Amino acid sequence: MGYYIVRIRTNTWDRLRDLQRLHELDVFSQTAKKLDERLFEIKGLLSDEQIENLPRKGYQIEVVADAEEIAKERVKDVTYFKKIHE
Repeated sequence: MGYYIVRIRTNTWDRLRDLQRLHELDVFSQTAKKLDERLFEIKGLLSDEQIENLPRKGYQIEVVADAEEIAKERVKDVTYFKKIHE
């Protein structure tokens, strides 16, 4: 099962809050914002299954990045940093 950084959009602020409260999703609350009068957005970390299920509940999902690929790049950065500071 893969995990992805995503943008989740919906039409009310309450539905945005429900993502964490009711659906127990891993969302990044500091990224929540109002795009216009009827469109709200938050970023989060979702599994393949969650990405598949949320649109059925009326949410729009946009995959931004593969979390595993980001993690691999960060490990390379940390390894490089350790080598140059030894």
